[in-house]
Amino acid sequence: MATGKQVLAWPYSTIIRWRNLIFSRNSIFQLVRFGVVGLLTNAFGYILYLIATFAGIPPKLAMSILYLLGVFMSFAANRRWVFIHAGEQQGALFRYGTIYGIGYALNYSILYVFVDKLHYSHIYVQAFGIISVAAFAYVASSIYTFPSTNKRKQNQ
Repeated sequence: MATGKQVLAWPYSTIIRWRNLIFSRNSIFQLVRFGVVGLLTNAFGYILYLIATFAGIPPKLAMSILYLLGVFMSFAANRRWVFIHAGEQQGALFRYGTIYGIGYALNYSILYVFVDKLHYSHIYVQAFGIISVAAFAYVASSIYTFPSTNKRKQNQ
C-alpha cells in the first residue's frame, strides 16, 4: 500500500520529468528546427494551394490534398533533422499520420465551431488553429512518434 508521501511524490516527480523533457536545451533547439520545417512546409503548401485554387480546384479539396502532401514532406524533414529518429520508419510514419489526422480533425473542428457556428472571422480562427495544431503536433511527435531512448527512460 502506498504511503501519503509516495502518493504526493508521484505527481510531482512526473511533472518534473515532463518539464525536463519539454524544456531541456536539446528540446529548445528541436522546437526551433520544428518551427523552421513547419514554416517552410506551410509556405510551400500555401503557394501550391493558391496555384491549385486559381486553376479551379475547390478550396477544401485543394487543402485536403495539400495537407496530405505536407504531412509526407514534413515527416521526412522532422524524422531526419528535427528529431533525428533512427528507429523503424513504417511505424513512425503510421504514428505521424495518426497525429496529423488528429491535427486535421482538430483544425477542422476549430473552424467549424468558431467560423460556421459562432461567426468569427476565419482569418483569426485559422491562425489560432495553425498554432494549436502545431503545438499539439510538436509535443505528440516528440513523445509518441519519434521518442528517443532518453525520453523513453525518463517516462518510465
